[in-house]
Amino acid sequence: MAHEDIGITTLGGKQYGFTGRLFTERRDFVVQEIEDDGSVLEVEGEEPHVSGERRDFLVFTLIKEGLSTPEAIRLISRDLRINQKRIGYNGNKDKQAITSQRISIFKLDFERFGIRNDRMSFRDFAYSDRGCKIGALYGNRFTVRIRDFAGNDGETAAFVDEIRCGIPNFYGPQRFGSDRLNISVSKHIFARDFRMAFYTLILEGRNDGKSLEGYRDRMREVFGRYVLEEGEIDGEEAKELLDSLPGAFHNERMMLEHILEYRHDYIGAMRLLPKYFRLIIVQSYQSYLFNRVLSRLVEKSGIGGLPAEVPSVGYDLAMDDGVAGRAIREVLDSEGIEGVEKFRVTQIPEASLKTFMRPALTVPENVSFAREGDDAVLAFDLKKGSYATVLLMKMMGQESGNVAA
Repeated sequence: MAHEDIGITTLGGKQYGFTGRLFTERRDFVVQEIEDDGSVLEVEGEEPHVSGERRDFLVFTLIKEGLSTPEAIRLISRDLRINQKRIGYNGNKDKQAITSQRISIFKLDFERFGIRNDRMSFRDFAYSDRGCKIGALYGNRFTVRIRDFAGNDGETAAFVDEIRCGIPNFYGPQRFGSDRLNISVSKHIFARDFRMAFYTLILEGRNDGKSLEGYRDRMREVFGRYVLEEGEIDGEEAKELLDSLPGAFHNERMMLEHILEYRHDYIGAMRLLPKYFRLIIVQSYQSYLFNRVLSRLVEKSGIGGLPAEVPSVGYDLAMDDGVAGRAIREVLDSEGIEGVEKFRVTQIPEASLKTFMRPALTVPENVSFAREGDDAVLAFDLKKGSYATVLLMKMMGQESGNVAA
């Protein structure tokens, strides 16, 4: 099963008929960060203590469950009453999982730490001269339990042998945000329709979860016409709504307050988002285009015929007449994009996308597969930037916990 909504039309190679249930519980998906030196961070907590003399950074292992990395960083920042800019990390970890990752805090004494949270624990405290930064890791170790797994031994052995040779290095579903809305938001940005980019980002309906159900509908009722028609709005009603929004809608409240104070300044409102979030949004369309290009290359040449690297689409892309260049032209034509200059956004300079090279294949390491009663446990390592969900799509033909046919 392919996932065309994120640009994946084929996964290449053999299609397997395995069935089972993924992500039934968070403990079914464990993600452990692998550091540059090859060490794997444990997911069991310990009694906190610190080693070494005081230096510029306090570093530690964060173990979290049911939180995204940005959510965990916000909670740490809030509880310690420090600016988020003082907190560094090497990479993002899945929300619906138990994960471990290295965190650093600039100029914080261990004695000031003292955070208590049911969804986070901490270990391996030390002082360091260097903080964490995005990309400063080797990769991640994944351990996945597949409940009620069905598949014969010959097929599972063939699957393990195939993935050990590499799978297409697609961007996984979590790259694109809930309900894939980031793709639409970024398309509007590159079309210079900032009003619709704002509307889609803030007011478009999505699955916010049961506890937050109804809030976004109410925001759309109050602000929809104001944004879509750029007309008038009942200021008292708008203020009453904004005051009632829970903390989970902090960014939405901040941006809606901005377009009230600075009438219809959608560019300014979107630039209030933390830079990391702005980049995730605009890069989603670039990732979508990469998936489409890589899918086309797999369809034409097979996995064995892929080039070592494929360029992403950016404003500085120089397309040649090679197989990748032709595939990029075909994808851009189908998207109605006449030139790559549109990816330079002068109104929001940080939204401008440069070209970079990405490996066409990712090769899982330390792959193991074992049956445990009715379940199966699959474990493997991936280098940074590769997605376990793509491997699971290859195996099960699914993204989430539904039984695959």
